[in-house]
Amino acid sequence: MIELVIKLMKKQILLLKSVFGLCLIGISCGIIEQEDTEEQEQISFSNTLGQDLGGSQGAISEYFYNFENDVNATYFRYNPNLMANYNSYADYYSLFGEDPTRMNFNTFPNHLVAMTSSDEAQYTTRNYIDSLSIADSIAPDSVLMTSTPFKNLELLEWNLEAEPSLQRYKLINSDWVVSDTMIYYNDTFDVSSYWAVVDTPFIDSGLLFVDSSEWNDTDYVFISDEPIRFLNTFEFIKQQLSNDSLVFRSNTDCNDNGIWDPDETVIQDYNSDGIYEVLYEYSDNNNNGQYDEGDDVIQDFDGDGNISVAYEFNDRGNLIWDPAEPFYDIDSSGTYDLSEPYQDRNCNNKWDGEESYVDEDGSGDYTLGEEFSDRGNGIYDQEEIFSLKDNNGDGIEDTLLYVIGDKPDNLIVDWSNPSQPEVKTELYLGDDVTDRWGNIYSDVIEEVDYYDLKQQFVDDVDSLVTLFTREKVGHVTLENSPGASLSPDDYYITKSEWTRSAGGQTERFYNYHIFHEPDHLNQVVYPSYFLPLGFYFSPNDIEDGFWNKQSLESEVLYYTYNGYLRDGEMVDTAYYDTTEISVYFIQKSYRVESESVTVPAGHRPSMDQPAPDTTFNDCFKITRNTTMTMVGSGVDFGQRTISWLAKGKGLVKSEVYIRWTEHPFNSSLTQNDSYLDTLNQAWVGLNRIELTAVEIDPENGVFRKLLNPVKSISLQNIEEHPEFDYDPFYVNTQTGIQTLDLRELNE
Repeated sequence: MIELVIKLMKKQILLLKSVFGLCLIGISCGIIEQEDTEEQEQISFSNTLGQDLGGSQGAISEYFYNFENDVNATYFRYNPNLMANYNSYADYYSLFGEDPTRMNFNTFPNHLVAMTSSDEAQYTTRNYIDSLSIADSIAPDSVLMTSTPFKNLELLEWNLEAEPSLQRYKLINSDWVVSDTMIYYNDTFDVSSYWAVVDTPFIDSGLLFVDSSEWNDTDYVFISDEPIRFLNTFEFIKQQLSNDSLVFRSNTDCNDNGIWDPDETVIQDYNSDGIYEVLYEYSDNNNNGQYDEGDDVIQDFDGDGNISVAYEFNDRGNLIWDPAEPFYDIDSSGTYDLSEPYQDRNCNNKWDGEESYVDEDGSGDYTLGEEFSDRGNGIYDQEEIFSLKDNNGDGIEDTLLYVIGDKPDNLIVDWSNPSQPEVKTELYLGDDVTDRWGNIYSDVIEEVDYYDLKQQFVDDVDSLVTLFTREKVGHVTLENSPGASLSPDDYYITKSEWTRSAGGQTERFYNYHIFHEPDHLNQVVYPSYFLPLGFYFSPNDIEDGFWNKQSLESEVLYYTYNGYLRDGEMVDTAYYDTTEISVYFIQKSYRVESESVTVPAGHRPSMDQPAPDTTFNDCFKITRNTTMTMVGSGVDFGQRTISWLAKGKGLVKSEVYIRWTEHPFNSSLTQNDSYLDTLNQAWVGLNRIELTAVEIDPENGVFRKLLNPVKSISLQNIEEHPEFDYDPFYVNTQTGIQTLDLRELNE
């Protein structure tokens, strides 16, 4: 044995936080620092490939598979739960009286097409398919048209809960009202179909694999310059605020006489402040509203010798007796309180009671003709602002003493009974209102016919071209697989299929496995890595916890010496793998031993009986360990695969185990931590397969006849190749013929 000692310089990678977040290795943040320490670790690596081991040996094609043969093998497949609870097929069958899940494995020596960049013209040529092409094809289609959503106004409600100065009507609306309709039509266009082995763009280098029994179709749709136009009118009965907009009006009739008035007459600006106002000539010390002895005199502004108030303008009345301004009596006290809403009819921003009068007839109410005090509003009124509107449709614009505001804060009062006007804190559909002057406003909330015209454009298909191409299995280049062969004759495709049952439902699974044989037995895979932070065992974690490269790479599955497996073979490798996510330190060990193995592959006269055990003595046991360490965090992920290869039978048994380093935050989360091996590592069983039957038919080198496979397989005879069940290739994690899905740990 040759001992190779290498010195690994430990690197402490310090990850610095920036304002943009945490930057990992391989991300160009520009803030990663590396410190080289003087500490060195010696790791012993073994490699016996150049030595004479002197033990038993056998050709890899005799112990794994000769891929030029047609192989059909059946295995019993055990998921993690079955591995943990049943050590053997006999244990499982004795409890359930039935077989575990089966996995079928097949080789396809005559179904792999491989192409190089020089084959572009041959494999991208498009061939017209007359039988699938139709001129003036009529395709029924439809378009969904939807109206503009709106809401119906159902209620106007005065908001008594707000501050008095902020109170206004709330518009109470319905739910959204919307309608739709489906319009059906026929689109006429030409349909043309072609087939080619692959579509463009073609590969620039490397080797491209396609499955010649699987077709994909790609549609190319050509659209006319002029789209198809559809029109539809939706009809509704809509509830809305009437055009009178009473709640948005701001009163400008500041002497409340119902007619327009110019500004009030100015007497004199006694205090020369440029403002016409009412001036107090004294300080009302006892707040009784009149001058008393002891009150401080300010100035006799109007010089009449009477200390009271001085008007700088003529505060005119309206020659009409004015009742008290209507208010909403919240507390039912019968008197106005400052917090209660009222209708300010004279623009002075305060509530005014009724004008005093002489009750000559003793009725207790004002009677027309009785003497009254015609008071003004106590403020200087400029020329009244008005709005012009043809109110009655006679073609003449009327002078309306209001302006439209942006808030619905005009308290509505119904004067149908002038002696008892009613404050309307709620207004419903169909409510009518009469103002002080007898004008009737019908349907404050009205119903109207509403028409919503919608148009919609859809693409007018001019022609449809369908291209049928083969399913791409993978692309191998020297860039992602240094040293790999680019000769199509060196590659072989196989396929595994199995089912999983849960909740009364059975789901089918499959996977393709590509092998090639230069130097050793190699497998073409999509490399898989774990994401930070690691320790993924729960379903949600595992779903996003691992990622695969999107390019195929070749890796050694079984090391051979001149094509031979040898008892005692040992190969250790280690390297840094820099990816776009992180830098990983990969360590791999490979061990071969001669060892017998027993599997349930004996002759089974009836399926009602359990499969009998068979022991294979001429067998190699191969153990492959992989440790992936994320540089920086130091988290380890381990994968161990133990395989038994029997002469003339191929793979007869294989087990896959995984492990993590101990969880850094909670050791109880470390899976299976009570079952540690000699290296204090906790391994969890992930997958086990055991051979139960195999058929191997020599093909006499049929695979080598694939120099020009597209000539022997055409679109018309695709159904003559059911072996693949028309399953496409997909990105996955695999080792040998086993597919690794960590989500099975939670089943």
